[in-house]
Parts: sequence; structure tokens; C-alpha cells
Amino acid sequence: MNLKKVLTLLAFFAIGIVLFVKLMDMVEDKSELFDYMSSAPWWAIILTFSMGLFAIISRGLRWIILLEPMGYTASKFRAICAVAFGYLSNTFVPRSGEVVRCAALNSTDDIPVNKLFGTVITERVVDLSMLFILMSIALATNFEAVASLLHQIQMPQGQILLLTTITLGTISVVGLIVVRKSNKISEFVYGIGDGIKSVLAMRRRTAFIVHTFFIWTMYFGMSYFLFKAMKGVNDIGVLDALWVMVSGGFGMVFPAPGGIGSYQWAVTLGFESIGYEKLIGVAVANVVWITQTSMVIFSGSIGYFFIAAYRFSLKKASK
Repeated sequence: MNLKKVLTLLAFFAIGIVLFVKLMDMVEDKSELFDYMSSAPWWAIILTFSMGLFAIISRGLRWIILLEPMGYTASKFRAICAVAFGYLSNTFVPRSGEVVRCAALNSTDDIPVNKLFGTVITERVVDLSMLFILMSIALATNFEAVASLLHQIQMPQGQILLLTTITLGTISVVGLIVVRKSNKISEFVYGIGDGIKSVLAMRRRTAFIVHTFFIWTMYFGMSYFLFKAMKGVNDIGVLDALWVMVSGGFGMVFPAPGGIGSYQWAVTLGFESIGYEKLIGVAVANVVWITQTSMVIFSGSIGYFFIAAYRFSLKKASK
């Protein structure tokens, strides 16, 4: 990682910390905040933790299904470890998880990175479709809450949007020029295309769909069961909980490591928009964030250990 990327990462981390500290400063009664946080029972925390693990396992198994049409066979266990390691990488270096998990499985199962990356893009398209469906339901059933939330958020100025469009357009044009002039990059891009097309040749479509719905059910359950178990918010309905989950997703878009600060703000605003106090929103957001982050660090560390151990065994066997 070069100096520029390191400085950018530190800047976003600092912004996330500032957002978190500012949000905590807005809570006048800290003892009441911790009282609400401590109301989360252990069974709900363990259940949320476990659902996160099940989602990672299901993601690994779903990945295998996408690799099959291209003629590649990977270890299910190592695929799960690679996915877990990718989530761990995302926690500390946002947007790095996709590349990291492809590199990890490439190093253990010798599958070309471009093919792996193509399947990851396919996964992202599918998951974005699921997110769009859930978002549409949340927006349609919580219209007043949406209006309230948008009223509290300062929307970007037109100049910023124009600058962003110009920048993205320039990057796209330069990218196309580079691709045309470089055979290696062209081969890489074609490999990505093969990975994306794997969904069309998928033999186990039903299993893929089941895994997809299972993963998103786990994502919803990770938040919902903690909501229902905590004091002050245990009367929340399913559709309201869905809206808060979607709000938290908006917070995770901000590239602060682990979504620190931005996630808590987004969830708190989500709760406030449906009538809950800021104190309750901050308490629930902190508990959910701590539980999910702990799960990612735990599973990712184990995933990295097994990947590193297997790579070491391969090097030892080759000598």
C-alpha cells in the first residue's frame, strides 16, 4: 500500500472517529446510554454473532457454485476461509475484501484471479439486486420516515455531483485506452467476463438462489433479534426494523474502516425517523456494530490462519 492510500485510509478513519465522538457527545446521560446497551441479553448477542458466521459460510458455499461452470473446483472450507478473510480486510481497509479473498483462494487452490474476480462481480450484482428489493420495500412502507431522514441529511451540492461525474468519465475513458493497449489487461478483463458469464451456465441455480435468500435473511436477523431483545426498542415492527437495517447500510457506504462512526450515525437517524429517541438509537447501534465487528474479526482471523497454514504446507511439500 503506497503512502497516498495510507494517508487516505487514515483520513477516513479519523473522520469516522470524529463522527463517533460527536455522536457520543450528543448523549447527555452516559450512564443511561450504557444501561440501554447492557440490556442486550447474551442469547441475542450470541444469536446475532452466529447468524453472521452462517452468512459467511453460506457466501463461501455460494462462491463454489459460481466457479463450477468454468471447470474449477475449490475446497469449500478454504473458500469460506477466503470470504471470512476478505471481510476482515474490509474492516481495516475498506473496499479491499473482494481483491483479498480472490488472491487468498488463488494462492491455495490455483484458480486464476481474474476468473475469481469475475464471479465476485456476479455476486455483487446479485446482492445489489437483493439490496434494491429490500430498500424498495423499506422506502415504500416507511415513506414518512424516509422524508424525515432526508430532511436531516445535507445532500451534496450540484457542483460536487458534476465533478464526480466528470472524474468517473475521465477514469473510464483512460481505462478503456489502457485496456486496448495492454494485452495482459485485456486478458484479465476477458477472464472477468468469463466469471460473470458463469451465472448463465450455472448448474445449481436453485442452490444459488437458496444461499442468496439465506444470506440476506441472516443479515436482517443479525439486527432484528438484537432490536427485539433490547430495552426501549423491543416493540419495533418487522418493516420498521428493515428500514433501520437499510439506513445502517447507507452508513456502511462511507469508507471509514469498519463503518465506525458513520454506521452509528445512520442507524441512529433511522431510529429517530420512526419516532425513537436518539439515546436508544445510539445504544442499539453501538451494540449491533460491536457484535458484528467482533464476529468479522473472529472469523476473519481464523480464516487467515487456516489459509496461511495451508500455504505453508504447500511450500513445505514442494521442497
